[in-house]
Amino acid sequence: MPRRFCYIAIPMTDRERYRPIDLDEAGAASAREATRRRLAGGFLVGEQRIDPPCILAPMEGITDRGFRNLIRSLGGCGLTVTEFVSSEAMTRNVRRAWEMAELDPEEHPVSIQIYGRDPQRMADAARFCEELGADIVDINLGCPSKAVTSGCSGSALMREPELASAIFDAVEAAVRLPFTVKMRMGWDHASLNAPEIARRAQDAGARMVTVHGRTRMQMYKGEADWAFIRSVVEALEIPVVVNGDILTVDDAYRALERSGARAVMVGRGVMRNPWILRQIADDLGGRPQTQPTLAMRRAVLGQLFAQRSQGIEREHVVLGRVKKVVTYFTKGLPHGANLRRSLHRSQSLPELFEQVGDYFEFLSARGLEAVFDEAHDEGESASNWS
Repeated sequence: MPRRFCYIAIPMTDRERYRPIDLDEAGAASAREATRRRLAGGFLVGEQRIDPPCILAPMEGITDRGFRNLIRSLGGCGLTVTEFVSSEAMTRNVRRAWEMAELDPEEHPVSIQIYGRDPQRMADAARFCEELGADIVDINLGCPSKAVTSGCSGSALMREPELASAIFDAVEAAVRLPFTVKMRMGWDHASLNAPEIARRAQDAGARMVTVHGRTRMQMYKGEADWAFIRSVVEALEIPVVVNGDILTVDDAYRALERSGARAVMVGRGVMRNPWILRQIADDLGGRPQTQPTLAMRRAVLGQLFAQRSQGIEREHVVLGRVKKVVTYFTKGLPHGANLRRSLHRSQSLPELFEQVGDYFEFLSARGLEAVFDEAHDEGESASNWS
């Protein structure tokens, strides 16, 4: 069948010129504009407005106070969420748990995520979150790690709907601030019960549900099923957030359109590109997307290095943290694979920082100050940085 074309007007200085547009392209543009209109103004979680509808996902060992503040400073972040905090550890006054729940006085709106399987301890932990100044408390039913699920918490609770309901009820009764829930599609593909668990959460008083488009057994393998999340959207009256595999602005639109969700939650995509929430928010607002230069990326990577190092005296621990950051951050950067190989062989912080400095000088000398996705890791030649 021959392709169909229409003509649209494009304003150009003192006259209008016309160009043919493929109807597939026109349809995509129309869908994107419909998504912008649907999400305009954000949404409410209780009385807390989330605008723009772009949320920083909780990530273990990553989303501490320093990292959250850095991402918020770049713009476009409507809500930050702490890394998950054990209700058991919090209620037993374990110092590390309280450190993980620390909030900045200027960090609002912010949610503290808690996990556990004892309804009373979850309720007590939620009260502590309220006292710490959180705007929202989030209940973790999504973490797939063996360390969490072996204790029958996190996504393991997807297999115990009655216990999950008891936790929802206990938290709702314990605090005045709104509670939300983050979950997976189910434990495995034989038990895709996210719509049921989400309804239970809503019936107990939850004000928002986030769904990662994988099962627990998938961990992070395969692709996130954004279309499945529409079944959760259709089962609820409260806002639903789509999560999983959102690495670009185009991914965000596809996830929103396929799921019908009210917002996106981005985790690993932020590690690769700290500006992604800003770029999504820019596009949703009809503004040109922020395009960070190489100098901006170098400055942010330096800030990430500094905040990863705070409060730690043992150099090998800092090295491990910094290497973890670099692994994500340099995906897609010109010759990033070579940098990662060199850094992972680094034995000291001075050596690592020197290599990073040499790398950025190499890119600058070759006129690559303003590129990111134009040059990739694949197919690097022997003349590349090393």
